[in-house]
Amino acid sequence: MENDILDSLEDQGYTGPLIDESALSEALVGGAQSVAFTQLVEWIVSQLASFCNIDEKVSAIQGPSDSENFLMELSGFLREFSCPYTNLTEGPIEGRLASKNACLQLLDYLLTELACVKMISVKKPTLLKASKSASDVSEPVESDIAKHLKLMLMALKISKPPSSITTFQLFSKVESKLKELMSLNPDQAGKPLLKARLSEKQWAQVLVINEVLLEEYRIRREMLLKRLDVTIQSFRWSDKAKNNENKIAAVYQPIRKVLVAKTDVGVPQILAARDDLTRLQKTSSGEAREKTKCAINRILIGKVPDRGGRAWELEPPPPEMPAFMSRDSGQGRGGGGRGGRGGGGDRGGGGRIQSGWGGDSQQTQNVSGNW
Repeated sequence: MENDILDSLEDQGYTGPLIDESALSEALVGGAQSVAFTQLVEWIVSQLASFCNIDEKVSAIQGPSDSENFLMELSGFLREFSCPYTNLTEGPIEGRLASKNACLQLLDYLLTELACVKMISVKKPTLLKASKSASDVSEPVESDIAKHLKLMLMALKISKPPSSITTFQLFSKVESKLKELMSLNPDQAGKPLLKARLSEKQWAQVLVINEVLLEEYRIRREMLLKRLDVTIQSFRWSDKAKNNENKIAAVYQPIRKVLVAKTDVGVPQILAARDDLTRLQKTSSGEAREKTKCAINRILIGKVPDRGGRAWELEPPPPEMPAFMSRDSGQGRGGGGRGGRGGGGDRGGGGRIQSGWGGDSQQTQNVSGNW
């Protein structure tokens, strides 16, 4: 359950101290008297309040003595949010988060509701009544482009431009600074991989091709990541691994978190590509092996028995039926006679004796004339 809570916190963009498994476990034990736990609940509630029109708020405690106020605010919020768990809204207020399971139940409910609200805000935003305070409206939000422009100016050591500067003036200043640095260090940046100038129509075609390639490699990476998840999951089936699920998650989750299916390769990466990308390096070269070698590469597998399986060494199977042979025309179907109904009697003292089908017709004897 704790691993699921950690995954949900990462999905919702939480970067606080409780993203660590041991810190979260300790906070769950403390419950309403833990400052870190109440801060996490306050963060989730504030996220929910940004999407829904909710009057009740929850504030984190400053010390264990403030736990009762926190529980009262939390109960009011859960009632207004129509929480279905009565153990979190009814009964003695000091016993509602007294156990670790109750704290896990609270976090699971709040995080599930937050995920649902975010999906509704994307697919059906009219169902939500967003409530933003005046401070949130007045406070400017830095866009992704502005963030990268700021980082670029800081890296080039360009002072903060005035607010009246135009886009052409800003990029002209950046271009002159880049030319100055490249003239001082001509071997650092290398030559661009794309040397031709493309027209607007050609750039539109490049964007279309890039979208197709992004989708193709996204599907491939999703398949590889799914195979990785299933492989790790298969190791958890053993009895020994079931007792160490938390240890496995502590090692695997940080590595898995940085592996994403979607890539951000676009036109900026095409323009920034240098000619060193055309230099292919063998995976078995010494420089490459310095980063890929591990201890298991030193293990040599001994001689193993030959299991065969080579098609050219197999013998054809025996025929299921014997080969067909034509019958000899001189060979008869029978050689013996068929006995009659008796050797004698009151009807003339005998019967008829006839030879076989293949015998001479003259050998037929009529012993009784009245048969």
